[in-house]
Amino acid sequence: MLPNIVQVSIFWTVQASAILTVAVPFRWAFIALWAVSHFARAIGLTLAFHRYFAHRAFKMNRVARFVWTWIATSAMQKGPIWWAGHHVNHHKYADREGDPHSPMVSGVYYAHIGWFLNDAKHDTVAPTNPVVRDFSKAPEIAFLDRYFFLPPLVLAVAMFAIGGLPWLVWGFCLPTMTLAHATFAINTVNHMFGTRRFETHDESRNNVLTAFFAAGEGWHNNHHRYQGAARNGFYWWEFDPTWYVIRAMAALRLAWDVHPVPPHLRRGACGQGQAVETHDDQHHRGNPVVVRAPRGNRVEGRCSGQCCAATTKDTKDTKDTMSMAPSRS
Repeated sequence: MLPNIVQVSIFWTVQASAILTVAVPFRWAFIALWAVSHFARAIGLTLAFHRYFAHRAFKMNRVARFVWTWIATSAMQKGPIWWAGHHVNHHKYADREGDPHSPMVSGVYYAHIGWFLNDAKHDTVAPTNPVVRDFSKAPEIAFLDRYFFLPPLVLAVAMFAIGGLPWLVWGFCLPTMTLAHATFAINTVNHMFGTRRFETHDESRNNVLTAFFAAGEGWHNNHHRYQGAARNGFYWWEFDPTWYVIRAMAALRLAWDVHPVPPHLRRGACGQGQAVETHDDQHHRGNPVVVRAPRGNRVEGRCSGQCCAATTKDTKDTKDTMSMAPSRS
């Protein structure tokens, strides 16, 4: 693990180095190089770190998991267990005290980037976190989490070796900067600006601009309404390239147990005011579910495959708010 001051210095150096695009010769092909580097790693982040590790929205074999985790880690946003573990905490306390990056709780700068860089409170994830509990025993995942600086370093060296400074700038520096802020914007922009299809008990919003640059993550209100789905764009017109990749992987039998969006959510039925945490009609019918209610209460019920008939329970119950079965892959 690199000392925090080293991490912060490297981060800001790479961010600032994006300005070197004006100092190297320009070619239109460099736009394509930026796009490949930005969007490939954006899909890696949301496919592996987000929808797989944090939400178990699908399963994949160990080789595919390692490849996508390596690609995601090369985005220079720390390791898979750290990233996904904090994301679980975000959903557990969304826009309330305990949310690591809520602009409503801690302000825009801190929610956007301050929490990520140098807050000792977020240096580690608790051992009881379900991501730590279920994935830290996989040696290749634990390795990438500990040595998270290796994949971006390999990418930077490869870009320089292939095309010198122009490739380093357009294939690593600039897309690493744009991807960082595309990801961080989900924590800030998507809790401040956009539309709300569902009346969830947080400030999540759908935003078409962040959906584009973050490879489908901008359909954030959809996601907060139903976190267990492998797709964030609930409808065909909601751009979600990560979902297209997951579908392709499923067709090739590289992914399976892909969790769908429940049909009643597409119809807009069944109490949009309840923010269901994680369950779906096919895989969890009859299982206990937890939903978040106003004023810090919790609502528990049993999934009928449609709506959840629920009763209120005080938040002193310490049971995980996420329904997460360990992955066998």
